[in-house]
Amino acid sequence: MKILSYTLSSGSGVTLTCYLHDKSPEYWGVEKRPAMLVLPGGGYRYCSDREADPVALCYLRAGYQAFVLRYSVGEDIKWPAPMLDYEEAIELIKSSSQEWQVDEDRICVVGFSAGGHLAAACACLSKYRPAACILGYPVITKETVSVYLENAPGIPESVSEKTSPIFVFSSRTDSTVPIDNTIRLLDALTKNNIPYESHIYAYANHGFTTCDSWVQNRSWICTRTPDWVEDSIEWLKDSIGDFNEGKVSSRKNW
Repeated sequence: MKILSYTLSSGSGVTLTCYLHDKSPEYWGVEKRPAMLVLPGGGYRYCSDREADPVALCYLRAGYQAFVLRYSVGEDIKWPAPMLDYEEAIELIKSSSQEWQVDEDRICVVGFSAGGHLAAACACLSKYRPAACILGYPVITKETVSVYLENAPGIPESVSEKTSPIFVFSSRTDSTVPIDNTIRLLDALTKNNIPYESHIYAYANHGFTTCDSWVQNRSWICTRTPDWVEDSIEWLKDSIGDFNEGKVSSRKNW
């Protein structure tokens, strides 16, 4: 495995960390791998460590090339600076796809909270829409996101027939980002006929990330919540094809 780090030019302190599987003849038949770009939360004020490398390592373990983008944050940032960071990161991944063994048709994104807003916005509005988008307790509505980043777009009104397929997980008892954010997103996806899967857990506080005990105490979450990573990986296999079996998804042009 290789770990690489790049400082991007799109904003001050913006970095891309790469967790890459080595090419080896013992990985039979695996010439290219899907990629997962992780966008941590933090209310557009910082990038959460709990929602960064621990998440990337989960997808690395599942066979993905994994990346963490620490995008523009702070009181002085303005939209669309974070999305421009995302686009520069995607351009770097695509330009290095041969060296890094990345399948350009299967670059996905996972975002949490405010990072979930960024991921959803990229799935709706970016020139580089991901093959699939995973959202964890995301900030979605214009009313909610305006608390964190003025002039950032609301997601429901940004959803169109070009929006990427989405997997969203959240908690009914989230007191930081109300569950109405997820419900409004699902309504918009349904109206636009965008494939999605949603897991709304009975109870969990905001920011439960991977639910691994080495990341945080998980005594306050329901027993199914720690399964979201495995569930999302299974959903991704259906959405973009199973890279281990060489399947080609009919959705790759979305």
